Amino acid sequence: MMELHPFGPERRIGHVFQVEGSFADIALSAANKLPRAHFGEYLGRGEVGEFVVIDVGGVAAFGRLLQVGTALGRADDVSAEGDKKVPIEGRVQLLSTLELSGATTRGIARYPKVGDAVYAASSEAILAVIGAASSSDTATLPLGRLSVDESVPVAVPLSRLFGRHLAVVGATGSGKSWTVGHLAESVAALRGKMILIDATGEFRTLAERATHLAFSSAADEPDGTTVVGIPHFMMRESDRNAFLNPSSGSQLPKLREAVRSLRLAHAITADAGATPAHQRVVQSSGEVVKRNGTIAVHQSACNTYIGAVEGANSPFNIRLLAAQVQNECIWGTDKNNSSKFGDVDQNSLGYVSSLVSRISDLLQTPEIMDVIDPPAGVVNVIEEIWKWIHDHDQHVLRISLKNLTFANHLREIVVNILGQTLLTWAREGAYGAMPVVVAVDEAHQFFDVTVGDEFASTHLNAFDAIAKEGRKYGLTVCVATQRPSDLPAGVLSQVGMTIVHRLADGRDRQRVEQAAAELDHSATKLLPGLVPGEAILMGVDFPVPVSVRIQKPVAPPASDGPSYDCWGA
Repeated sequence: MMELHPFGPERRIGHVFQVEGSFADIALSAANKLPRAHFGEYLGRGEVGEFVVIDVGGVAAFGRLLQVGTALGRADDVSAEGDKKVPIEGRVQLLSTLELSGATTRGIARYPKVGDAVYAASSEAILAVIGAASSSDTATLPLGRLSVDESVPVAVPLSRLFGRHLAVVGATGSGKSWTVGHLAESVAALRGKMILIDATGEFRTLAERATHLAFSSAADEPDGTTVVGIPHFMMRESDRNAFLNPSSGSQLPKLREAVRSLRLAHAITADAGATPAHQRVVQSSGEVVKRNGTIAVHQSACNTYIGAVEGANSPFNIRLLAAQVQNECIWGTDKNNSSKFGDVDQNSLGYVSSLVSRISDLLQTPEIMDVIDPPAGVVNVIEEIWKWIHDHDQHVLRISLKNLTFANHLREIVVNILGQTLLTWAREGAYGAMPVVVAVDEAHQFFDVTVGDEFASTHLNAFDAIAKEGRKYGLTVCVATQRPSDLPAGVLSQVGMTIVHRLADGRDRQRVEQAAAELDHSATKLLPGLVPGEAILMGVDFPVPVSVRIQKPVAPPASDGPSYDCWGA
């Protein structure tokens, strides 16, 4: 490390006169005497948000100026022209310890004493503390420039940025999408791996910098976009229940048996060597009609094809599901012959009638069926993701949900399936050689989602599980949202770094404060005043919270709102 010289006399702005906990009160006796710049480098002169260093016996206590005022807080202490009549005072939050060798420690190793000199922090000192000075063995991602001194570039080590998950939060128009776009472009430049789940289609501007997949339609998507679907049999039972919303009393058992029967029918039909007895289990329509059938033959078929019947992702014909649910509505055995199934149970038929109606309605909804039962030419999104992961020349995969219907919670279910699949692959070691970051835009729509009603509900929590355990497998998540208050508290607590743009809503700021480290709380007071494109970097994986002007992406997202210029024209 290069030796630092943070205590130059040309940077002295005052001295300490009081220390209280992690705060030091300073007299800014010399701040106004400093020039605006020294050899082309900006000099802090007592502005809120600036960094300072305090000489504590040859070691620097590094802090941020939080408050500036007159000694007695009276307006008449300063003239209208700004000439000082009494010394100006400031309050500094002590953040970290900086040694002259350039080594830094989060927290204060030695506290200042009354009379210790205070200096405006140099860019060299700031870079040393925030860990932004790149080295030959540390890969970094350039984020932007320091807000208080735009001559200072901020590049964050990848291990700090993505190592323990990342959150990008901010109100509409604050620059959140701008930041996500810049992150995606930077990952592509670094030849990393990022999957971007684009809820609104605004990141289509990535164009050739990404591989593009789109559900339902490629309308308004970049050239070369692949239209994808997600076959219904990729759903777990919980996903299917969220989709069809069966009641837990009578409908769920019948739905479960109908799926098993259709899996059996698919397996028998696909087996050229199936016995005649097993072939007779399947009707010409493709259904399995148990009514008055022989129990032993049906059980034999189930045992023979047990792998398909019990397989979580075994294929079956969903277009027969409504009819098959009705086929399951029989008495368990014939009252005159215990070796045969019974006849139709009219009571059960009545109980499942609403479920059958819901399934029938779905089967006649093209915008849903074209996704979960893709026609020819529409590829399986899971297969495309798997190919992309193993293609070392592909670095950003954008999955557009723009044209995906909101009906039947299909968006939430699709994203949940993607998350569960990625986590399953992670547990199998798929990302050991090349870590993968999953960026989820509008994340509040997809985390901790419960669908259904008071009688039957399903919890969609795949990305919550990724936040809790994905990191150890090389799968981390970048959560992007304008409503952090709608995210589960447990998700933000798993985040190592948060990039916080302007937040005006009190609930959103409160949620960020709850997840922030103790040293970061005072920085959240600056959130309402951030300008578009400006953000505060903070979190347990970052030494001190700093305000940064995020670098403009090469191709900014298409996130502009509607134009009203045509009104009154």
